[in-house]
Parts: sequence; structure tokens; C-alpha cells
Amino acid sequence: MEKYQTLIGVVLEKLDQTYKDLKFNYEGLDGILQSHTEEERQGTPELLTITELRQTYEDLMRALEHRLPGIKD
Repeated sequence: MEKYQTLIGVVLEKLDQTYKDLKFNYEGLDGILQSHTEEERQGTPELLTITELRQTYEDLMRALEHRLPGIKD
């Protein structure tokens, strides 16, 4: 049905932008964690939270990559 092609295109564009946003945030959180030692990361509540948030971003990115393999390109 041709009437849905535009909708599908818009949704795919939004998913692509969402993936880019997730990746940007993941890399930012990862940069913060990389500037600290493992001991600091394990002993600081805020860094533990950032680690969990980074893992959440990674999980979301992997789910999108699994469902839409071309999204990383």
C-alpha cells in the first residue's frame, strides 16, 4: 500500500536519528568512565550509575542493530 510508504520512511529516519543519539550519549558516558580508574568506577555511586546508564544505552543500540542491521552504516 503506497499510502504507508511515507510513514515507513519517516519512522525509519526517526529510528536512525535515535540510534545516532544513543551512540552519542553512549560515547559521552564511556568517555567519562574512561577518565576514571576501575577502583573509582566501582567505589563511586555516581560512576556506578553512569556505568548502568551506559549499559542501558548499549543494550538499546544492540537491539536496534539486531532488528535493523543496516542502521550502523
